[in-house]
Amino acid sequence: MRKSHPKYRSKEAMCKDVEIALNSDLSYAAISSVIDIVLWNWSGFDGKYEGCPYWSEKAMKNPGAKLIHEHLVPRSVVFKKLLDLEFPDYDQVYSLLETYCVGVVVTKEEDEHLNKIGLRQKMPSDWDGENPWARHEAGGITLFSESKD
Repeated sequence: MRKSHPKYRSKEAMCKDVEIALNSDLSYAAISSVIDIVLWNWSGFDGKYEGCPYWSEKAMKNPGAKLIHEHLVPRSVVFKKLLDLEFPDYDQVYSLLETYCVGVVVTKEEDEHLNKIGLRQKMPSDWDGENPWARHEAGGITLFSESKD
């Protein structure tokens, strides 16, 4: 979203919004709404496709393939991590979002593969709770930075 768009928010503003929501007396539904929109906006902040920080090897090498923008760690997992913060502050929220709410571009086939092996909306059962790459590693999907190094 362009900075000139009335709904544009910087990452800093999004973190502040989440921090305020988590520390408020808002209803669970209202807090969920704030977090949900932030998770979508954060993962696509630099671009849904062009500008997206990570691409699978297959997505990079097959320009005609149907591509999917997805989350490195499922939104439901990031959402729970945010709710589990004992005393959420700006720095914790920012660090968590930067680590886990990352957009990736994969092929439709790779996305379907993750779904087939039960990793559509969750991390592997043996996940250590830390490694954001675990879901794609479990699915045999190699991700590279956008610079295609």
